[in-house]
Amino acid sequence: MVKAVPKEATEERILHAAMEVFVEKGRHGARMQEIADRAGINKALLHYYFRNKEKLYAKIFESLIWENISGIITLLNKDMPFREYLKTFISEYIDLLARKPKIPLFILKELSEGGETVKRVLKELVEKGNFSVNGPLEKIQSARDRGEIIAVDPRQLISTIIGACLIYFISQPIFHTLFIREENFNQQKFIEERKEAVYQIILQGILPRSNTE
Repeated sequence: MVKAVPKEATEERILHAAMEVFVEKGRHGARMQEIADRAGINKALLHYYFRNKEKLYAKIFESLIWENISGIITLLNKDMPFREYLKTFISEYIDLLARKPKIPLFILKELSEGGETVKRVLKELVEKGNFSVNGPLEKIQSARDRGEIIAVDPRQLISTIIGACLIYFISQPIFHTLFIREENFNQQKFIEERKEAVYQIILQGILPRSNTE
């Protein structure tokens, strides 16, 4: 007797396969048949779970993307001294990206096609009170007011930190072609080194000069 696959496991497999296809082909270029093939199911079952491509696409943002965003929110709202806060956010955000490397590419693909879905989802999250950057903005402002860091725009600092964490994961083909020569390259070791490098570069850029000399 064949053991039934739980509905949750099938849905997760569909979402994973769909995100891969959407990253490669874009929302408009993706086909439900290819998604079904990647998920190892027939097209009829795919339509049973998600009636059409647009509903499937929206579901990915409402589940996988929310998981990513909620992880960032949790990290941004941790309560600890500023230097520890900065180091912890960078380390844990890079870990999050390493676990879900397809999500940033998926978001970038969406943005390249106008970003209407991600804007709608973020608007809904803000309206429901589930998403706010006021906490980290205030934390950076407080560190600035105490003289712990230079007079940097909190929005610019957050943008720079997130960009520095993201860059390796969204440009791996280019990065490996240009910079990786050794055959025994250890990606996990590089990622750990990347955490410290991003932290030191950001920190040295925002410390008052008397604290960096």
